[in-house]
Amino acid sequence: MNTNVDLIISGTELFKNLKLNEPNGIKNHEIIGNLKQFKECFMHFFHKGSAAERFFTNSLDFEKVLELVKNLKQQWFIGGNAALMAQGISKRFSDAEILLIGPVGPKLKELLSQNIQVMDDTLVAKDEVHLILEYEAKETIESIQTPQANRFIVSYDIKNSRMELIDQFFNITSIQKPDITIVSGLHLLETQNSSYRSETLKKLTNLLKNRDHKMVHLELGSISEKSLMKNILENGLLSEVNSLGLNEQELLFLAYSSETAPHSNYYMEMNGSLELIKIIDILEWVLKAYGSKEHSNKLDIGVWSNSISSLISGSKVAAKQACGFDFDDLSNEVALEDFVEMKIPYEYDENKNIFLRMDQKKSFKFNASEPVIKIHRGKIKFYFTPTLVCKKPLKTVGLGDAISSNGIIYSEFNSS
Repeated sequence: MNTNVDLIISGTELFKNLKLNEPNGIKNHEIIGNLKQFKECFMHFFHKGSAAERFFTNSLDFEKVLELVKNLKQQWFIGGNAALMAQGISKRFSDAEILLIGPVGPKLKELLSQNIQVMDDTLVAKDEVHLILEYEAKETIESIQTPQANRFIVSYDIKNSRMELIDQFFNITSIQKPDITIVSGLHLLETQNSSYRSETLKKLTNLLKNRDHKMVHLELGSISEKSLMKNILENGLLSEVNSLGLNEQELLFLAYSSETAPHSNYYMEMNGSLELIKIIDILEWVLKAYGSKEHSNKLDIGVWSNSISSLISGSKVAAKQACGFDFDDLSNEVALEDFVEMKIPYEYDENKNIFLRMDQKKSFKFNASEPVIKIHRGKIKFYFTPTLVCKKPLKTVGLGDAISSNGIIYSEFNSS
């Protein structure tokens, strides 16, 4: 349900031009109240090389920033999880019928593929703009060097943050009866007060509970406020979806917000490479805590009929998209090897074989020609493959959406 246009600029160039009299600082802010907090929050994630998304509380400061970036090199792209996933599916699966429901302004309509259906009553006069501050590894701002490439997203977005089209979304999908329904945009509720969030989440949960949808995928998005994540966990929403898309930071924040998940403080303690064992522990807890007891396919990765192919396609599309390679062009895959690297903790043996520690009792040998590792915990099957990281990415936004959308379509429609 979240659709917008992304305006991509260089984060380092912006802050060279943003003249602030206040002393420079590094501090996380859940919501951005002024330009000083904007810079502090950007620097907090820049010095770690971590992705993040934050929201301005007033339009005036955000408009000042948009005015400033007019003098910088800029690129316009489709934005918002829903629009990005719709566009990705339309490009890679030409036979798919796609209906996009969200506020669509003139610029977004111009950028969308023609085979994406947009209802007239979801068209709006002015686009919602999200500003994407990208940076490459080892770029420097005022003596602070970032360890890796990433991006910082800021916006002042009313229609998406209030989920104003939620009724239209469910009215339309109840008539169209799609094979897969993708819900996104919950992270934008951070800008709303607690009562509005609670009512909206309660409404969404009830609508999903009474749905006539075959499959529902929830793309979670970057949430920074513990109370919002806790509300999502406590109102039963996760038990009403069949599939959940989130990255490792979002998963760790989910565990942290729950206060009951294993390694719930890992979000605050993590420094450096992720420990795969802890990630699997948390995933197992999520599946057991929020999977339905009545339906085995509730929030169950194993519901997808072609897990290995969907996983590999999701990993591959992220690497290719970041490096600017065409996903369907198989001739570029040898060249791709020079542009990517594997950034997960691993061990070598004396024969230079790679082993991944994914269980307390043993390590698993990684075979590049068969890059999916499968492990069992009780009745739950876990499939793992590393996402290859582009050394010099051309675009970092939308990689998670590409992984989810590719994985969903491959598993559901390409099981043969």
